[in-house]
Amino acid sequence: MGMVHFMSMVWRRLLRKRWVLGIVFGLSLIYFLTSTFKQEERTVHDRNLLQVQEHEPIVWKVQFSLGNSSQLSNQCRNSVQGKLFITDELGYICERKDLLVNGCCNVNVPSTKLYSCDSCLPNGCCSVYEYCVSCCLQPNKNLFMAVEDHFELCLAKCRTSSQSVQHENTYRDPVAKYCYGEYPPELLPV
Repeated sequence: MGMVHFMSMVWRRLLRKRWVLGIVFGLSLIYFLTSTFKQEERTVHDRNLLQVQEHEPIVWKVQFSLGNSSQLSNQCRNSVQGKLFITDELGYICERKDLLVNGCCNVNVPSTKLYSCDSCLPNGCCSVYEYCVSCCLQPNKNLFMAVEDHFELCLAKCRTSSQSVQHENTYRDPVAKYCYGEYPPELLPV
């Protein structure tokens, strides 16, 4: 116990020194200023992205090269859990067996489709989750320009939510229960 008491006493005396407090204060100030500057940079960058000029089309998503899959920039996030189908963040839907090691759908397979709404109704509700995500990712359906990540938004919107059910235990539409639209499906008669 003598060593612990000695170290405690040395530590307390060291913290009483003004130069130590000055260093701690200086490092805290530097951290605060760099964090504030980075946040300001991000805010300016986001504000510039939202200033869309009339003659420039809106760029909705980053395009990836499907070449060398060892490069990080060629990686795709995807809907992960589908047994039969997977939708990648570029809006392609493919069979699970056609998913590349980088997480992207193989666009060279004829069955891979871009922005497919195959199981979807005009109200934005689909019977297959992956088709809901793919359809939601269509650039003309991305109504929220301020949203940085449309893929994450579509994943979340298409998951079954309280808008898809009535009476907390019955689907409003038991077939097309994955909805990306702004309005929930019509209530079924009781």
